[in-house]
Order: sequence, then structure tokens, then C-alpha cells
Amino acid sequence: NTNTNTDGTDNSVEVNGLCLNIQQIKETEINLTKALKKAEESDKMKSAFLANMSHEIRTPLNAIVGFSNLLVSEDDLSDDEKADFINTINSNCELLLKLINDILELSRIESGKMAFSFSTCNLNSWIDNMYMTHSLLIPKEIEFIKEVPDATFFIHTDVNRLSQIITNFLNNAAKFTKSGFIKLGYEIDFSNYEISIYVEDTGKGIPKEEQRMIFERFYKQDEFVQGTGLGLSISMVIAEKLGGKISVSSEAGKGSRFTFTLPYHNESEELFSVG
Repeated sequence: NTNTNTDGTDNSVEVNGLCLNIQQIKETEINLTKALKKAEESDKMKSAFLANMSHEIRTPLNAIVGFSNLLVSEDDLSDDEKADFINTINSNCELLLKLINDILELSRIESGKMAFSFSTCNLNSWIDNMYMTHSLLIPKEIEFIKEVPDATFFIHTDVNRLSQIITNFLNNAAKFTKSGFIKLGYEIDFSNYEISIYVEDTGKGIPKEEQRMIFERFYKQDEFVQGTGLGLSISMVIAEKLGGKISVSSEAGKGSRFTFTLPYHNESEELFSVG
């Protein structure tokens, strides 16, 4: 900016400036802060998980060793007492295998080596098998209900992985349901070309603020209930690999409904029925 005074002297002012857009730098800084916070939270959760797992694994091991020793050392046990001890040993063996399998499954997910094998599945027969298997595991005081369409439907999927998802739903329902019913079934939505396989219960339910947290790794709704806190997060990964999604509808004190929804008309999956 040049300004000449009346006396002829030059009163010039030169201004130099630099304009920088630091928006990208700020966004990078925010993203790094978020990543650091997420890493710290993940580290805390893993530490809590490892501390919890030592207890989770010791509990069934102690029961297995303890009741096995009683069976061998006690000579005056009745047949009913022996049967009770054997059932306790078997149930704790199953729990221990479940804990180990969850840990191995997490390792497979981390390494990207989770395997899938697709085949045609008769949904009604599959539901029948799931119902028969879990009818022996669900407490007798809880009514176990099966609900399927009149027609038989077939779908192309990985049956073992599908069973893994629904088994997790059923195990959780049995953990948190003390009275009422647990319902296993599926339904077809012909308007949206979707199949929904669900497990509904009249258990303790899940508060709204916790309904997203339950799918996070290592999260446990009740720390006093045995388990790794990995089941639902693993199920979420499997559901995505199968081309579907998991949703939950729940109300605290009234019960929950977990649903695996799968599209049945796309390039890899076809559904047809037999009346």
C-alpha cells in the first residue's frame, strides 16, 4: 500500500503474509487421538479379559478334578449321587471346551483364517436338530418353544456357522432366563426377501444403553455369569461373512429377542419351499 505525503515524502507500507489451511492437520490430530483412546480402551479390556479368564478356566477345572476325586475316593455313594457328580463333571467339561473354543475362534478372526463351507440347508430339519439338542440343556422349569412356518424352506449357507450363531443366542437366553419361556424359530419376510432366525426369551432383558455394548469384545452384561464375553462379537463376524446381520430387541425386566436376518435372493443364495 503506497501513500505519498503532501511534502513529497513516500510513506509506503509493505505487508507480507502467509495463509495456511490447517483443517487437514486438525482432522489428523483428532483421528490420532481417537485411535490412541481406542487402543488404550482395547488394552484395558484385554487385561481385564486375561484376568477374568484365569478365574473362568479354574472354576470348571476345579469342579472336574474335585468331583472326579469324590467318585474315586467315596465308596458309599448312591447311584443318584454318582449320576449327579457325573452330570456336573460333564457340564463343566462342556463349559471348559466352550471357553477354549471362544479363545481359539478369536485367534482365527484376528489371523483372518476363519473357514466357511457352504451347502444347502433344510431349515425345518435344522431347527428340529437345534431344538432337540438344546432341549436337554435348557432348565426344565423354562418352557422351550419351537416355531416354524408350515412349509419347508431351504437355504444355501454354512450350517455349522449358522448353528454357532444360534447356539450363542440360546446359551445366553438360558443364562439370563429364570422363568417363562425360550422360543426358537424362523420366519420369512416375502416383501423384503429376508429370512429371520430368532431366539426370544422372558429373561432379565438388556437396558437400552447396553444394547450396543453387548456386541463388543470381552463385554459381559453380568460379570458373575460364566463366559468369555466373546460370543456375540464372534457371532457378529460370522453373520457378516454369511451375508446377514444380527439385531436385538430387548426391554429390561421383560426379556429379549435376538435375530439373525439373512437375504435369500442374491447371487449365492436361493430359497425355495416344499408344501
